[in-house]
Amino acid sequence: MRGEFADHTPNDCTGTHAPIEGVGAVRAKFQAREVAQVLSHYDLGVIAEIREYRRGSRRAPKLKLRCERGEFLLKRRAPARDRDRSRDRAAAGHVLETLAANAGVSVAGLVPLRSGGTLLELGEQFYEVHRWIPGTRYSHHIEQARAAGTALAGLHAAFHDIELLHELPQGGFSDIAAVRRAVVAAGDRAQHATADTSATRLQYTLGAMDKHLDRVEIKLLQKGLPLQRSAICHGDFHPGNTLWIDDALAAVIDFDSVRRESLAAELANALMQFSSRARADRDPTKWPVGLLAENLQAFGAGYASMHGDATREMAPLVPWLMIAAIAAEAASPIARDGDFAGIAAVPVLESALSMMDWIAERTRAIAAVLEA
Repeated sequence: MRGEFADHTPNDCTGTHAPIEGVGAVRAKFQAREVAQVLSHYDLGVIAEIREYRRGSRRAPKLKLRCERGEFLLKRRAPARDRDRSRDRAAAGHVLETLAANAGVSVAGLVPLRSGGTLLELGEQFYEVHRWIPGTRYSHHIEQARAAGTALAGLHAAFHDIELLHELPQGGFSDIAAVRRAVVAAGDRAQHATADTSATRLQYTLGAMDKHLDRVEIKLLQKGLPLQRSAICHGDFHPGNTLWIDDALAAVIDFDSVRRESLAAELANALMQFSSRARADRDPTKWPVGLLAENLQAFGAGYASMHGDATREMAPLVPWLMIAAIAAEAASPIARDGDFAGIAAVPVLESALSMMDWIAERTRAIAAVLEA
């Protein structure tokens, strides 16, 4: 196993954690009058302190509140083009977070409005308040990876056969056509911001990513992805959306991206996220390559503890869906913003390609971890 998962020399490679803060990345902010208006809808008692909380999406500003009745997190949800769909998705996320809590999965917990409910709509914006959960970031410990796998299994069990009143978006990493569109759009945005000296590198990278996606599309068809049922998923289950107290999971957070998707796709992305090596540098050429075999095994075991047969059934699909996830995770922010959390597009895409290469060379070994 260690031979199959041996490191390469760190060279233009990436794990797909949530985007790290980039130089020049601009975060959305609250206005003082806006905060006062929002908090008037909650019964939190006297406000002693308000501080900006700079984690997560830069498009969704957050504030930590210290109040008479405890500590809380105020969040304005990221803007969306379709307001009605944004409202429905937010409401569905609140329902699913409550279901998760009732099923024993650790979540932050939503704070109700004075008028009832948990989602506040003011004008074009949507707001929510969560109870503050003290905790630390994921530390890549094996027991943390196992606990994360168990938590994802718990979410999938809690959401099984649930009929929501609100329609959820469909698809994700398993929609290879959509992943291709994101890569093409990222290439178009990157081309405008790329110096002539990098244009050849960009075209090579995009072409190589496209070849990977050609192979992924064929393999997923051969291995039965169309036979996998669509189910409700968290939609963004990665280390940045977990909080920890030592090796115990304190909370799964951020139900903003709930969707209907193949469970194999969510499992594949989560396995990769919690098995990737830590990135401590903003320079993509210094991001470490490869997956931690022990974490991959631990996460898989945690998930299989509740869904053993399903895990073995999904195993052949997982490495190919990982490759698709890497392409989408790198390309989608670039297609939208022209960069990756303030980091230039070309080195990020090159990093993604190196990780796609690495996994493509080890598909059998990765699948075997889950088939055991």
